[in-house]
Amino acid sequence: MDWIELLLLAVVGIFGGVLSGLVGVGGGIVFVPGLVYVAGWDVRDAVAASLGIIIFSSLSGTVRSVFSKDPVNWRCAGVLSAAGAPAALIGVAINRSVPEEYVQLGFSLLLLVLAYPTARGRKDYGGKRRTLPLAAVIVLAAVSGVLAGMLGVGGGALLVPLMMLGLGLKTKQAVSTSLAVVTVTATVGILGYLYAGFDELSTLPPLIIGSIFGAMLGVRVRDRVPSGAIRVAFAGFMVVVAINGFFEAGII
Repeated sequence: MDWIELLLLAVVGIFGGVLSGLVGVGGGIVFVPGLVYVAGWDVRDAVAASLGIIIFSSLSGTVRSVFSKDPVNWRCAGVLSAAGAPAALIGVAINRSVPEEYVQLGFSLLLLVLAYPTARGRKDYGGKRRTLPLAAVIVLAAVSGVLAGMLGVGGGALLVPLMMLGLGLKTKQAVSTSLAVVTVTATVGILGYLYAGFDELSTLPPLIIGSIFGAMLGVRVRDRVPSGAIRVAFAGFMVVVAINGFFEAGII
């Protein structure tokens, strides 16, 4: 690997890390294409490697969030991690056996359904108003874990609106809490891939280093941006991910 490729991978890591810290996602939507198109990886190996990178970017963002104005809600993080992390192993098994287009399509449809209420949001009532029952939140958290394991994403694109609409968290605290959940889910997922025989780790260091610094920068930017702007931007991000999913599934 030459220095130009190393530099490109570091830039991919920084960009994914900023996205992680800013909106509470793992950055897999950046890491997977980066590994495929910059490093020439097979998409299935890229998915596995993405989870390994996500651990560091999300952990970096989580640590930085502890000192932010909207820290992690550890109770919510524990509930969602208990539902989503074990389910990541199901996603690993699916990745190895079932065409991912079908799950990609379902994920994209779900993102589109949640995008509008996420963008419209509500005033930060401090958890007094909820529009999703707790049972639905837990089930969908498990779904996000499956998707994380299968597609190499942290699941934050689904977790953030779930916490806002189902657990009553404010926008920025939902982002902080999502980072903690994503860290746990990605850890379980990469362990599953390592057990299944994944061993392509030599390309990861520049991505990991870039993602750590990028996530810290993303959290700092988040602290200075109004919640409404983050909410709308995140909804736009969900739509972009959904459209990309339709392309991947061959729908458009």
